[in-house]
Amino acid sequence: MAEWDLDPESVKRAETLSSRLMDDLHRVSEQGSEREMRRELFSEQRYSEWADGTPISDVVTNVGQMAMEFAMLRRSGGDVPCLKLNDGQLAPISLAEFFGGGALLPFGSENWLQLFDRYFGFPGHFWREIFRRSWPKGDGFVATKVGEAEGAIKRSLSGFLSYRFAGMRKWAEWIQGAGIRGFGGPNAPARGKRPTTASFPPPPAVGAGGGLQVQVSCLTPRLRIHISPAYFVSWVYFGSPTTPVSNYVLPGRYIFAGEGPMLPKRKRDLAVFCIPADYHPALTRF
Repeated sequence: MAEWDLDPESVKRAETLSSRLMDDLHRVSEQGSEREMRRELFSEQRYSEWADGTPISDVVTNVGQMAMEFAMLRRSGGDVPCLKLNDGQLAPISLAEFFGGGALLPFGSENWLQLFDRYFGFPGHFWREIFRRSWPKGDGFVATKVGEAEGAIKRSLSGFLSYRFAGMRKWAEWIQGAGIRGFGGPNAPARGKRPTTASFPPPPAVGAGGGLQVQVSCLTPRLRIHISPAYFVSWVYFGSPTTPVSNYVLPGRYIFAGEGPMLPKRKRDLAVFCIPADYHPALTRF
């Protein structure tokens, strides 16, 4: 859970892009969640000027999903379910997670939620009851108003993108050969030389497309590990079985969860890991 030096240029770019994304999220949240409107606003091409070649399709997709869900909650008067993470920040939880996650919903979580909203409505009291029953007390769950959730996202999204931009700058150096396992060459920097950008140590290995190898360990064996960005809780499969288990991850700030025969109900670890340079996250809640 180390906090590493971030170069000012990456931080500035992250602040600019996160502001643009949040402006569009707020627009959809207040005006409505029609699919055509979100398709126009939340495309990677729309933000390419600020991304400048950095992969952000995952971020744009997540923010578009949040915009739709916030519009539904704002209209119904419902609160936004959130996780309170160990760093004190709030991370909104995708509504799809209360129905087993997007992978278990027909047509995908976005389409399913829209169909439900269109034909059955989105009563706030109904969702509050689902949240209450789905989440055990003392597990970091809180509920907040849409406006407060938007403010929390802007801070955490900017932090996530700061690591994405800074990490991709270093990835470009490492992939060309910086003495990492599997790579090498005449362009590798001299040992002991201070980095010219963010002060990140290299990962165990690097992969195509910006991937940095991450090895996750936990206290329970034979689990499936899931990963989510720390600004929006929407789990995707990371790897199995524990422990440890490795995979490649784009730079950013992430949280992890686990499930398996010895942990039938998915459990979340509330620690935030920065990649780079937390290449060996050690989960302590399961």
